[in-house]
Amino acid sequence: MYIRRIHSLFSSPFCLTCILLLTWGTAIAQDKSPTPARPLEPQSYRSGLKSIVIPPPTADLSEIGSDYRVLMESTVPDTNRLLAAFLSAEDSANIRSGTSKTFSRYALVENLRRAEFIDIDADTFKQVSDGTAQQFGTVLNASMKDYEEELNHKLKAMRGTDTTMTLDKPMLLGVFFSKPNACSFGMIESISSAGSSVKMVAGITILRVQNRLIYAYFFSAYKDEDSVQWVRKTSEQWADAILKANQQ
Repeated sequence: MYIRRIHSLFSSPFCLTCILLLTWGTAIAQDKSPTPARPLEPQSYRSGLKSIVIPPPTADLSEIGSDYRVLMESTVPDTNRLLAAFLSAEDSANIRSGTSKTFSRYALVENLRRAEFIDIDADTFKQVSDGTAQQFGTVLNASMKDYEEELNHKLKAMRGTDTTMTLDKPMLLGVFFSKPNACSFGMIESISSAGSSVKMVAGITILRVQNRLIYAYFFSAYKDEDSVQWVRKTSEQWADAILKANQQ
């Protein structure tokens, strides 16, 4: 079941990257209240009956909060559920005020709805990580056109216009790292709309946390090879931090 649904792992980053980078300013009603203070300790989030602690990936990113997380949930594939979304203080404030501005860095954590109440043992997780590694390029490239159509349909529903976006073929970076309870893959993605384009590096990490399967996505603006290496390192450090925070 899990390997057959690997496409859900790949489709989510494209949808949220496009919508978060290019549409929040017109999609959300303005809210002039101050941005909530960043919590002193990592928060926990529900995945089925489990309470999973998810620390922020970097010191400058904070979880956006339940109200705005609900709005962002609509951009996640129906097969997935958004657990947490981490933005900078500036980007969080821009969302709350209705200001449209490109995000340079953010992170998302999701689970697979059909698996959130199912225990994932070590052997099953290995099947998932091995299957993802084998299918990474094939599944992603095969689904690009279909997902581009789905994305533009969502954008039209949100914005009420016929503005379209083009998802250029991603540059696959292969396996970032592989561990007993975490594996990560990288890619560089480009999104074009109305004569402008955005290029991001994505670290896509699958984790086994408290016997639950979760996906952690980390995005940063692409500048050069140093951007790729930084996302690779940060994705691994974040995965280690999540696993350590949930040791039993």
